[in-house]
Amino acid sequence: MATIRELAKLCNVSAATVSRVLNHDETISVSKETRKKIFETAELVSYQKPIRTKKPKPTTLTIGLVHWFNELQELNDPYFISIRLGIEEACSTHSIELVKIFNSDALEMNFPNVTFDGLIILGKFSQEHIDRFTTYSQNIVFIHSNEQHFAHDSVVVDFADVTEHVLHHIIEKGHKKIGFIGGHEVIPYTNTTLDDTRETTFKDYLTKIDLYNPNYVRIGQFDFHSGYTLMKDLIITNKEELPTCIFAASDTLAIGALRAIAEAGLSIPQDLQLIGCNDIPTSQYTSPTLSTIKIYTELMGQTGVKLLLERINGERTESIKVVVPHKVIFRESFQ
Repeated sequence: MATIRELAKLCNVSAATVSRVLNHDETISVSKETRKKIFETAELVSYQKPIRTKKPKPTTLTIGLVHWFNELQELNDPYFISIRLGIEEACSTHSIELVKIFNSDALEMNFPNVTFDGLIILGKFSQEHIDRFTTYSQNIVFIHSNEQHFAHDSVVVDFADVTEHVLHHIIEKGHKKIGFIGGHEVIPYTNTTLDDTRETTFKDYLTKIDLYNPNYVRIGQFDFHSGYTLMKDLIITNKEELPTCIFAASDTLAIGALRAIAEAGLSIPQDLQLIGCNDIPTSQYTSPTLSTIKIYTELMGQTGVKLLLERINGERTESIKVVVPHKVIFRESFQ
């Protein structure tokens, strides 16, 4: 496991800067790109930081960020890191105290003894959790939630539209043998596994045009290792007739798949093309560079704070659902 000094050297910053960024110090003056690079590099070298607490600075409003991941899980998921950075940036702009409440082994989620003006719920929770959250504040915004919360605001990605957009481009390029690598999410402390919209839309869309092949579909977890093992298995079991293009439901899956493809002696994009989803910073530096769907994750976080402030300030009582945009980023892996 890398040390903090080694991590600092890789990022070309001081060890103090790395420490402050990984400990969510919002007072440090570094660019968003540097923050992202530090989190990305820490993830790639499996750096595990000690969990520390710090006294928040006094501010006007206090907002709780309730995260469905613990800190180590978040460190392995650039998608949620980017959303949180957007939340932190917006809170800093408005001089809001942000209290981060990461997932724990308890239903209570280790809520501190603080009066909250509002809550941002990041991720997917059981109804039992949600009922408990409303006891801390009625001003709530959900980001990347699994339910339609009619009484509260929400910020979401239309992953069905994202998937259809991707498939349109893939088919337009003449591909007929199309594969999919995806993952399932689990609601914390339940046995409830959630179907991923990207997977169901992929199946429905291709079935309608008689291009769906279940042999080209692999489902695991949303991480690098799953991307590697799923792609490796897909190649081995379909070596006589490989798909010509793979849609990976996240960039982390796609980056893991890149390694498996290279180990199999296949060339991208000549033998196989690949497109990911999220446009995490690392996707620009893979070899080959990763084509992907850009999800405006920081905008999701910033929008969540904006909606919450409207509720706190009494500007409206109606609930709003905001769907963030996306766009295709063409790089070397899909052309």
